[in-house]
Amino acid sequence: MAIMLLAAFDPGLFAKSERADAKSAMSESKEWFDKGSRFAAQQQNELAIDAYAKAIELNPGFVEAYTARGNMYFRTGRSERALTDFNKALALDRNNAAAHNNRGMIYLQRGSHSLAVEDFTKAIAGSPNSVTYYLNRAAAYAGLKQFERSIADYTVAIGMDPANADAYAGRGSASYALGRKEQARNDLNKACSLGSESGCKSVKALEKNT
Repeated sequence: MAIMLLAAFDPGLFAKSERADAKSAMSESKEWFDKGSRFAAQQQNELAIDAYAKAIELNPGFVEAYTARGNMYFRTGRSERALTDFNKALALDRNNAAAHNNRGMIYLQRGSHSLAVEDFTKAIAGSPNSVTYYLNRAAAYAGLKQFERSIADYTVAIGMDPANADAYAGRGSASYALGRKEQARNDLNKACSLGSESGCKSVKALEKNT
C-alpha cells in the first residue's frame, strides 16, 4: 500500500516572515528619521529632507516624518510642499497638535487668519500646555483685529511662562490697539526688560506719541 504523505500548508510561515520584514522596515525608518532630526539640528536642511523622505518611503504611515519634513520645507520657503506634508500628517492623525500648529503658521504667514485660528485652536486642544500655541493663536486673533481674544491668549501664555517677552510685547500691542495706553506701556516696558527688542522700540514709539 502506498504511503500517503500529508503536508499541511502553513501560511503562518509567510506571515511571520512578512511581520519580520515589516519590523525591519519600521526600525530602518526610525533610523532615517533620527538622521533627519540630526541634520535638521545642524541646519543641513536638504539632507534632513532626504532623510525624512527615506523614512516615509519605508513607513508611509509615519506621521512625525511628514510633520518634520514639512517643517524643513517651511524653513526653506517651500510653503506649498510644507502644506502638503502637514495635510498628509493630519489625514493620518487628525489630532496631531504639531501638524495643526505648523499648518496654522503657513496660514498665518499667508494672511489667512481665520484658518490659522482654527488650526491653532485644534493644536491647543491636543496640547493645552503649549505656550507657543497660545502665542500663535493670539497673533492670528490680532490679525483679525479681535484684540480682546488676542489679549486673553497672551495672558494665558504669561500665566504659563511669566518670563516670556513675546507674550508681554504682543499683549502690549493689542492693548494699544484698543486705546489702553497705560496697560500697553506696562506690558511693553516689561517686554523690554525681558530682552524684547520690539518691545523696547514700541515703548519709545509710545512715549513719542504721548
